[in-house]
Amino acid sequence: MVFSLGIGGASAQAILAPPFGMQWGDNPDKILDWAQAKKLDVVIKIPGQNPELRELRVTATEGSLPGIQAFALEARYHWGKLFEVTLHYGAPEMKPDDVKASFLKLKDSMALKHGKLVLNNKQDKKGGGFLRESESYHVEPVKGLLLLMAYTEVKDEIRKKQSARFSLMYRNENIIPKK
Repeated sequence: MVFSLGIGGASAQAILAPPFGMQWGDNPDKILDWAQAKKLDVVIKIPGQNPELRELRVTATEGSLPGIQAFALEARYHWGKLFEVTLHYGAPEMKPDDVKASFLKLKDSMALKHGKLVLNNKQDKKGGGFLRESESYHVEPVKGLLLLMAYTEVKDEIRKKQSARFSLMYRNENIIPKK
């Protein structure tokens, strides 16, 4: 999975750097320029209760993002500084077994690169004709630097349909000032 936002420069940043050459503390311009160059859709959210936050969600009009299997990229900024990047996988047309296999493959790859991911949540919820199974894992190689993977599968037992998605989140809590 080779992908570049056209963001230059190697850096001796933290062990857990954000993906695609981004750097912790970057401003939103890099993602906006990349999205514009690739003709991708961007939604910018500025939460009224948290005006210091900016949330960008990048998607393709159809299918996955260029060069990767993820169908969405979300980036969060605190006073204009990048502190979180999340990739969302599992387009609606994908079979849940294929999504689960991709999740496990990426989980193994991330564990080799960043250390063992520890199970921190596993739930099975049933109700209203639906069964939702979810599990999440994380690793924190350095205090404040977090890699989280979450998988969710929903089965509609009435219509005999199911779907699955997973997310990979990089987060640097050291960017956000302590209260």
